[in-house]
Amino acid sequence: MRLVECRIKPVATFVCSFLGMDKTLSWCLTVKQKKSAIISLSVLIILGLTLSATAFYFDFQSFETDKMVYEVGETIEMVARLIADFSPEGWCYVSFATVTDLGPAFADEYFIPASPNPRMLNSSYTILPEDTSPGENGTTAHVLFNVEIFDTVSQGDHDNVTITITRGHLTVVPVTPLIVLSDNNMTLISRVVSIHNNNVEYNDEPINVQIDNPSSETILDFNTSTNSNGSFSFDWNSSMGLPGTYNLIVSGIGNEDFLGFSKSLPLSVIPTASSLTIISVPSSIQCQSPDGTHFENVNITIRHEAADFSGITDSTILWNTGFNNGLMTNLGEGFYTTIIPFQTPPGSYTINVTTSNPRYQTDNQMIPIVANENILHFHPVQINISAIHGNSTSIEFTIEEEFDWGQEISLSFTDDFGEISLHKDVTPHSMSILTLTAWNNLSIGPHLITLEPISAYYNFSVSHEFQFIVIGELIINAVIESAYYSENLQLNLSVYDINSNVVEPVSIMVYYNNETTPFASAQQINTTQLISLILPLRIQPGEHIFNFELTAPYFISSFLKENVTVWMNTNIIIIIESNSHDLIQSPTYPEYEISSYYDWDILASNSSGSIIRPPPILFSGTTSIVSLTTREISLDNCPRFNSGTSILFTVLLKFRIA
Repeated sequence: MRLVECRIKPVATFVCSFLGMDKTLSWCLTVKQKKSAIISLSVLIILGLTLSATAFYFDFQSFETDKMVYEVGETIEMVARLIADFSPEGWCYVSFATVTDLGPAFADEYFIPASPNPRMLNSSYTILPEDTSPGENGTTAHVLFNVEIFDTVSQGDHDNVTITITRGHLTVVPVTPLIVLSDNNMTLISRVVSIHNNNVEYNDEPINVQIDNPSSETILDFNTSTNSNGSFSFDWNSSMGLPGTYNLIVSGIGNEDFLGFSKSLPLSVIPTASSLTIISVPSSIQCQSPDGTHFENVNITIRHEAADFSGITDSTILWNTGFNNGLMTNLGEGFYTTIIPFQTPPGSYTINVTTSNPRYQTDNQMIPIVANENILHFHPVQINISAIHGNSTSIEFTIEEEFDWGQEISLSFTDDFGEISLHKDVTPHSMSILTLTAWNNLSIGPHLITLEPISAYYNFSVSHEFQFIVIGELIINAVIESAYYSENLQLNLSVYDINSNVVEPVSIMVYYNNETTPFASAQQINTTQLISLILPLRIQPGEHIFNFELTAPYFISSFLKENVTVWMNTNIIIIIESNSHDLIQSPTYPEYEISSYYDWDILASNSSGSIIRPPPILFSGTTSIVSLTTREISLDNCPRFNSGTSILFTVLLKFRIA
């Protein structure tokens, strides 16, 4: 036990030398109790003294604090430097301690492992007000360090630093934000603490709380005390002032541990949120008339409300439209109104309403409003009108307006081809007449005429169109190629309009004499091709009057009267036999010998029809000697008959060589 007591003695003896035994007896006993584990370990080490050491080196180099003068609330940083190298069976024990004027205040002890290199050992202690009473003149304290090492033998060392402790400085730290709403009642909490450490409080001490408004007028001044954790509180109510930055001043006289203080903090009183409700406003109005003599007023009513839906009665409400602005009239109970003249052209506008109140946050509302054109309605007497090229026609109509401005309106009339462009001034609610001329340069067919107001102050409803049909005239060139009884009529036809443009397709109907029902027709025909029409059996061969009616879409029907000769299509077969002949060499084909005929006999003839009446057959001519040769005779060389010329027939020549 003697060795153990020697191990403890350096620290205990050093500490006790600064203290009276009556003050430190309990602390020393506590130290001995804390060393109980070490004592047990020491006993084990004593029992093992026969163990050999593998290494042993010890060098205590320095011990110091970070500075020499401290305030209550500050932290003392302690640093020791040493080398302790020993065998695995050895140990090294270090301890830090602080002794203030009130006795031991701090102890920190632990074992460290062996190391051949210098090492820095650290500890820290925050000076608490319960550990000292520096008073006005301050006090001294001792910071101690002790080291003890054992490796077959026990060695140790110690050092101490004397420091000065003075009273500490205090500050005020808000617990709740120093922000209040102007019309709210709130409790605000703050703490008085050391400027060095917020965990060191100014407990259970009297303080003074003062609040000055932005004009430096004191609106609150009272004495109170901090509680056990240095906190205090005060109440803000809505009657204390308008929004702004107030000055919170907290002061105290101090005590043995802390200096007197006076701390100023900004207290922000911010406007309370409010709401702006639109009570009534039109979504749209009519725009002003083009001359500005007619316009509408926009009547707006709003309500400015607090969070509890009570009306805010002392606000300033500003309206702005971009083209004008002004203040709204206070109706009381939070209601405000204004009348805004809208002397504007058509378009979309925004009325910006802004609230202003010293106790409340600014609120803003954007109110959209549309200034509409004067809507026109088109009422035509005729839905569709038409005119033949070169002629004119008129359409009667009435224009009605929704807003009765009673002013003349300029209208434009344009078609979908871009060929018609007219202007007309009309008087609303009165009958108007528009004359349209089918000029020769206008396209044939329907033109969709659209009405548009020339002024942007007007607009049409959905029905603002009508149709104008331009009708053309046909120019016809017709050539009758042939007409055969019981067969067909072939016609070459060319059809044009007045601008020499080909018109197709066309339809044709053919009437016999004065009949009203056509005997032949063709629909959708191409006028560049030969047209073939069937002739009925009742139309006999001979001279006839045919009426041709030609039609085409959006053209006037055109009639053509023609004298037409209907022919019989006849086949004639003639058999001729020679009675005598001489064989001579053919001048054309020397390899052939031909007969020189001296007499011809028509052995037989056969006709399959007649042209009006059976004609006598006349024949003359020379042919090559090819037995039973059939030849077709064209119009240019066919035989002539006293009743006319056959269109087509066939002659069969039969030759017999004598």
